[in-house]
Amino acid sequence: MSFETLTLDRQQLVLKRSVPIAPYTTFGIGGPADVLVEAYTERALQQVVREAISSRMRWLLIGGGSNLLVGDTGFRGLVIVNRIEHLRVNGTHIVAGAGADLGEVVEAAREHSLSGIEFAIDIPGTVGGAIRGNAGAFGRSVGDIAVRIRLLEGTELVDRTPAELGFAYRHSNLKLNDHIVVETEFVLQPGDRAEMDRIMGQHAAQRARRKEKGLHTAGCFFKNPILADGQKVAAGQLLEAAGAKEIREGGAGVHAYHANYIVNNGGASASEVLRVAREMKRRVEESAGITLEEEVMVVMDPAREGAV
Repeated sequence: MSFETLTLDRQQLVLKRSVPIAPYTTFGIGGPADVLVEAYTERALQQVVREAISSRMRWLLIGGGSNLLVGDTGFRGLVIVNRIEHLRVNGTHIVAGAGADLGEVVEAAREHSLSGIEFAIDIPGTVGGAIRGNAGAFGRSVGDIAVRIRLLEGTELVDRTPAELGFAYRHSNLKLNDHIVVETEFVLQPGDRAEMDRIMGQHAAQRARRKEKGLHTAGCFFKNPILADGQKVAAGQLLEAAGAKEIREGGAGVHAYHANYIVNNGGASASEVLRVAREMKRRVEESAGITLEEEVMVVMDPAREGAV
């Protein structure tokens, strides 16, 4: 893939070859990409995808790089880093580019005394990633407050409603296709900033107890399972009861304070992380009879990675 047909300047697009993916992920794990492109505008993203499709080149989209584990041998194809980061407030609506940090959206809402997104105070990642996985906490999700999602479907830009995206617990239909989030419009309500600060302070304190700054992790590795009677069980509690915190494999291990976090303690390989995850699942199946489902997306070619 040459990209010689692309005429955008460096303000819209940055192209690199054979660069490691690890620095673009919160895990800090991932081998080289054949080509990596950082797209800063809607037009740049559209042109890059058009070129990839015409060249029949496989591609991987990255936002903030959380909830992602990339194999040590990297990605044979194109990695697109979504850097569309605009953010504007219109009355009770906030319009944010998919590459904008979700925490910055929360702060913008706070500055304008707009309530409804306090639950996301410390959720890592970008707006695009949050929409794709319907990120949430404390009983709320981003799908609850989105009113318009602009997508790149193939090479066409289309506005969709939340109903069209099939939001469910940690899920949207975007996990089933290659459509790319370009922009999201959220609707909030006028709120009292002091009360918002109180709520966000409580949420942030709870999350702070689960993690440490600078920790190389993808966040919760497994979804909270939903039982046959509709009851949701915390995966972290199941894992702690199963003794998962003691699991170590090379540079990877379970977080000392939150049993649903796998941590890269330094130099961990993707294979080591997966072996830790497999043992975590095994212990919960053995102790509780529940099969955990991964929340983290794993991008790996087993044939090239070797035994995991």
